[in-house]
Amino acid sequence: MSAALLLLLAAAPAAGQNAVPGKSTATVVGAIRVERLNVFDPNVPGEGWWPFRVANRIHIQTRENIIRRELLFREGEIWDELKVIESERNLRANGSFRRVDIARDKDGVAVRTQDSWTTNPKLSFGTEGGRTFYSYGLEENNILGYGKSIGVAHNEDGDTRSNSVLYGDPRFLGTRLRLGGAYTDSSDGDAGSAFLTRPFYSLDSDNAVSASWSRSLGDGDIVRDGQTYSEFRVRRRYTEASIGQRLNDDRLFVNRFEMGWYSERRQYEAAANTNGPLPADQEMSGPTVGWSWVMPRYVKETYVDRMEHVEDFNLGNEFSLRGGWLPQAAGSDRDRSIFYARDQQGLSLGPGRFALAALTISGRTHADHWENASLSAAGNVIWKSGWVGDQTWVAHFEGVTGRYLDRDSQVTLGGGSGLRGYKNDAFVGGKALLMNLENRFFLPGEYLHLMRFGGVVFFDSGVVAHEGSGFAPERLKSDIGFGMRVGSTRSRGGAVGRVDLAYALNSGPGGSRWVLTVQAGQAFDLFNSAARRVRQSPGSRLQ
Repeated sequence: MSAALLLLLAAAPAAGQNAVPGKSTATVVGAIRVERLNVFDPNVPGEGWWPFRVANRIHIQTRENIIRRELLFREGEIWDELKVIESERNLRANGSFRRVDIARDKDGVAVRTQDSWTTNPKLSFGTEGGRTFYSYGLEENNILGYGKSIGVAHNEDGDTRSNSVLYGDPRFLGTRLRLGGAYTDSSDGDAGSAFLTRPFYSLDSDNAVSASWSRSLGDGDIVRDGQTYSEFRVRRRYTEASIGQRLNDDRLFVNRFEMGWYSERRQYEAAANTNGPLPADQEMSGPTVGWSWVMPRYVKETYVDRMEHVEDFNLGNEFSLRGGWLPQAAGSDRDRSIFYARDQQGLSLGPGRFALAALTISGRTHADHWENASLSAAGNVIWKSGWVGDQTWVAHFEGVTGRYLDRDSQVTLGGGSGLRGYKNDAFVGGKALLMNLENRFFLPGEYLHLMRFGGVVFFDSGVVAHEGSGFAPERLKSDIGFGMRVGSTRSRGGAVGRVDLAYALNSGPGGSRWVLTVQAGQAFDLFNSAARRVRQSPGSRLQ
């Protein structure tokens, strides 16, 4: 791990070389004006159509004081470009805005926002890797313009049916505290969760605090060859609390320390379709400590994972480390230690072009033996090109390996984890390599002032092996395909829907080599698709 960290850190600029905007003694912040636009702008040709005017009347705009409270600068202060950039980023992270722009002009500072449509009937269906699902419900993510969320939904995924309700308040009682909770009642059990946290909301934040709780009862499974091999019942209870403190005053290399308490209990019970031994019960409880740093070099991009909605990527170095000692004396079933470490580094390759890499290690130890340990590395290259229209090339590479994984922690590849020409979880083992190459191209213009369209051609290739064995070239699985993308331009978050048709170049579980996917979101995560079934030790909840 140390060699890999040194390699990542070598790419990071020294604090004195980091080209991050700082404070300017030349000017001060003048009068701050908040200019709000509704979902549709009547001054734009076509957006004055009567259905859009009705939509504007129905929609309650985000209130001006809600926007102002997210600003990290005040009138009369020294102009600080970094605080302006952070304020934009915080407003975008709120999710209620289609566009956010903060700029100085002759009259002071203009904060310009345009609302997204936040009252969304939820009606969706899809298929992915042989699995079909659908859901319906209603969600409001900006109650009365105050930024709070509430939602109800019904979901059916195979034989599992569930009803859920959720609530979220990003500024509980007008403070920086975030409050959230959810409850799900399903055909195989139920689950509830709640959290109250005040994260490090800016680079200047001196402290942070977090508390969370969850409990669930439901079915778990072990998969083989794209099918459920063994099912069992899982009872889980989880509680955690932590506090954090900033350690220095350097905004170009922010150091933070945290400490807290972590507790988790898992109990497994046999079911009608249980094959082989059950995963081992676990009870862990004890203190944790952590350390992290952030080197901010954020860039704003569009047409990467979403379409016109702006996404923020940090090309600076981000490192976090968290560990804990969970002894029997604190309530654990045995003396254990847990650890989690992650390092991420970006690299600019020119306008609209960059690379991101990350290394993650996670696991437990008991009596000098590893438990459920995993090491994963991923790299991504984003390359925008205007050769023929607007295009974004995305190259993704990842590798993951596990050691002494828990019985229900599995490294998998398949339709739901980046190898879309095959069934979900078609290939299972203890280690994997995955490569994806996509050309995402986008059609010009906004259709009906509601959505944008695009397409994709892709190639996926990956291989899975068992723990302790090598990768065999004959086990490499690949696919090719094409698809369509549609991006909502007015809805919260600008979610992208995809339709992919993939052809498996090699044999695999199932019948036809053609696999159709209708799903929300991109086909692979920028980090760690193959490890989605590997349970990791907890990282920081304060970032």
